[in-house]
Amino acid sequence: MKKIDLILRILLSLILVMPIFGTLGIFPKPTADMYTTKKAFDFITLLMDSGYVMWMMSVVFIICLYFIFKNKMAPVALLLLPITLNIIGFHTFLDGGLLNPGAILAIVFFALNIYFLWKNREVYKLLT
Repeated sequence: MKKIDLILRILLSLILVMPIFGTLGIFPKPTADMYTTKKAFDFITLLMDSGYVMWMMSVVFIICLYFIFKNKMAPVALLLLPITLNIIGFHTFLDGGLLNPGAILAIVFFALNIYFLWKNREVYKLLT
């Protein structure tokens, strides 16, 4: 079980690094052909052009990476839940649904978040 947990932490880390690289300009800006609808591309362009959302999301992802490497997954799952739900909502309502190829990474991200939330559910009992 520890090996599976380690593999999932590494996968989550790789997913978290990608938007950070995009914000820093290491990855190219998205193009219209990456999205199913014009509405989705316009929304992403708006987020990227504002600068604020991408930088704020990158800061949250860097904090989450810190917790992943400190082996403290409970705060990671809570910090990522709102972002994960927004990504799922984006693909569901703006990008043509969760069955298109662009949503695969969002589904993996969501599944990893749910896994770590469930795995650390005892920690969250203090919140109720």
